[in-house]
Amino acid sequence: MPLRGHLEVFNKIKPEIELGISIASFSVTNQSLRDRVLIRSPFLSMAICLILTLVHLANKFEGHLTTNLVLALIIFIISCQMVIKTLWMWYDRDNLLKLLNKTISLHNDHENEEICAIAEKNLIKFNNIWIVCFKFTFAAIYTTAILFIIYNILKGEDGIFITIPCIPMNFRGHLEIKFSIQFILILIGGLSGLYTDFVIVFFSIEIMAASNILFDYISLHKDVIQEHPDDLKIITVRFCELVENIKLFNDVISPTSFIQFITSAFLSVLVFFSTGLSPKNLDGYLLCFCIVLQLFLPCLFGEFIKIGMERLSTNLYLTNWYDLKLKDQKSFLIVLGMTQKKYELKAAGLYDINIYTFIQIVKMAFSWCAFMFTLEVYC
Repeated sequence: MPLRGHLEVFNKIKPEIELGISIASFSVTNQSLRDRVLIRSPFLSMAICLILTLVHLANKFEGHLTTNLVLALIIFIISCQMVIKTLWMWYDRDNLLKLLNKTISLHNDHENEEICAIAEKNLIKFNNIWIVCFKFTFAAIYTTAILFIIYNILKGEDGIFITIPCIPMNFRGHLEIKFSIQFILILIGGLSGLYTDFVIVFFSIEIMAASNILFDYISLHKDVIQEHPDDLKIITVRFCELVENIKLFNDVISPTSFIQFITSAFLSVLVFFSTGLSPKNLDGYLLCFCIVLQLFLPCLFGEFIKIGMERLSTNLYLTNWYDLKLKDQKSFLIVLGMTQKKYELKAAGLYDINIYTFIQIVKMAFSWCAFMFTLEVYC
């Protein structure tokens, strides 16, 4: 029997997700030597980059910020963000694997043929969205990284943002060595950020798919719910699983999202300030694109999850539940009461992960940037 369409698509992306979880959590099991090197390298590259940029900042800072120091500080904060996120994912790896198992169950376990058909349509659509997003972002980030590296090479000494203590300034070819190391660290380290964020995006999309499957099933039966005695059980079980998945997912990303919000605020201020200091420098615009994109993606999908749960609640309320038997009506009202609660993603349990938060962070960054320029003018 041939695989259904959604399973074919899922089986294509599953190895990427498993690799992404391993890279994001710095964890190897029984992979080949090549895969082990691939899994370990991004985190190690970010850790080395963090140390070398810190040494550079300590050696070059002379009481005022230059474009080069701002660039080094941006790379340092990005490295800090990646290292902290990876360490948290390593600590919380079991929950990532639970989410993966729940995703596998979403693709394989269906109560009846109607749900199977609805699931197939939605899962193909949402998995293809992930594939398109991944390919586009992978190409955009690495094109940006290569342009950034080339542009810094053309700047010469000002394009160096790392200091290697064992290579003296008078050593012949020291610039070429430093540029080569920068090139390797950025390209390999970029995998850490890319895969960590896209593992998070994948699970966001799967939650959206689960919400849409339930929404479509309720829409199909909302006028004849009394004629399908199993509907109440199916809706209750699937809704409870959906809520459990959101809570589990929130436990995984809550601390990392908080770190991402804080670091992204600082990064946005610095990159806007750097671009303002040197508006003709291409690297400021390239970094601005990457920083805004890595902040925008989780906020975008957090917004979609919130909207999906709200429309699910509204759709459930519009069913002909009053035609059910009295006993079933009581059970239905309990489920309906559960759906009225807000189910959304939060960073550290404090800040909503949605578009409003994204806008607030960017606005705050512009405000602080303007303040820094004011100080620059009068000091």
